[in-house]
Amino acid sequence: MTAQGCSRPLCANAGAAAPWRRTARALSVGAAALAGLLSGGASWGADLRLPEGPGANVVYSKCQTCHDLQYVVDAKGLLPAQWNAVLASMRDYGLQIDDAQAKQVLQYLTTYLGPHPPPAASASAAASTGASAASARAVDGSKVYAENCATCHGAAGLGQPGYYPPLAGNPDLARDALPIVVVLNGLSGPIEVGGRAFDNSMPPLDYLSNAEIAAVVDFVRGWGSAKLEPVTPEAVAEQRQRRMSPTEVHDYRAKLK
Repeated sequence: MTAQGCSRPLCANAGAAAPWRRTARALSVGAAALAGLLSGGASWGADLRLPEGPGANVVYSKCQTCHDLQYVVDAKGLLPAQWNAVLASMRDYGLQIDDAQAKQVLQYLTTYLGPHPPPAASASAAASTGASAASARAVDGSKVYAENCATCHGAAGLGQPGYYPPLAGNPDLARDALPIVVVLNGLSGPIEVGGRAFDNSMPPLDYLSNAEIAAVVDFVRGWGSAKLEPVTPEAVAEQRQRRMSPTEVHDYRAKLK
């Protein structure tokens, strides 16, 4: 028996065949990891954090939309080919992600959740460098929205009938600190917006900075007709102290009506 394209017997070419065997095992493990990812329910651990590093926010926003990030963390150690296969499969299952974001996600997963992640200190230093650069310029709320919210609520904030409520013209945006609380803690349970019913779950986006949350809330409020006071990072910091579960946010919202 010989390998395809090679006249030497497999037993005599064991060294050369080893990478092929490792690739086969990698794809097998990747399939198992993918099965876990796809079978994950929409529940989120409030204290679960990914390793710090450039691109982490994109992973948060794209991956936890459909499943618990615990599945992503549990799959750490996968080879680049495995993560690439997982990402390709997620796209097949409907993940909305552009090529630039996919590149960021893959770079992050292969670096920080691959077989040879950097020491925690190095990861923190890289994240600090990125954070310092971000703080040096104004936060673009439209960009924060596009990267973290548009997948579900749509590029124009019109939502998806029966699944995700519209944000454009949504009266919730003017209710107390509700929009900040929802972004920080998520929301789970049936709601009604504009006479239409929705029953889905939104994960917490508390990985975003106070400035990013303030910017994105201001951005979506711009779709309404009411003139509202700008949201400040300090206001977000205050609400960040109020830890709630997505279900508790649902109850909080009901009391405001």
